[in-house]
Amino acid sequence: MAKAKKTKKEEVVEPIGEVTLRQSEKLEQCEWVFQFDDDEPQVFAWTSEDMTNEEPTVTFTISNTKDAYISFTNKETLKKFKLYARELTEAGIKLRDFQTQQSELVKTNIENESTNKEA
Repeated sequence: MAKAKKTKKEEVVEPIGEVTLRQSEKLEQCEWVFQFDDDEPQVFAWTSEDMTNEEPTVTFTISNTKDAYISFTNKETLKKFKLYARELTEAGIKLRDFQTQQSELVKTNIENESTNKEA
């Protein structure tokens, strides 16, 4: 009697958000802002005259502790935007696994293209 063949069901994970990072022309004097949708931008940092010997940047670091967060509040609407760490959830595990699968596919495709060019 033949054994039934088990097939692995693939699960499609939809992204839940998007982060866009863009870099182009450098601004000598600038300010950094956050914005909720099309609301008025809120200034939270700026360059100063004494920054001539350093590269002006804004860097966010959030540690993996329960009380670590960065919060922005719109002064007019009082809407809050918060970046924080939390325990890994099922949604986070799915996104992590999906990203790992995508990275492996890209790596495999690059290796295959390299091998095909050599042949």
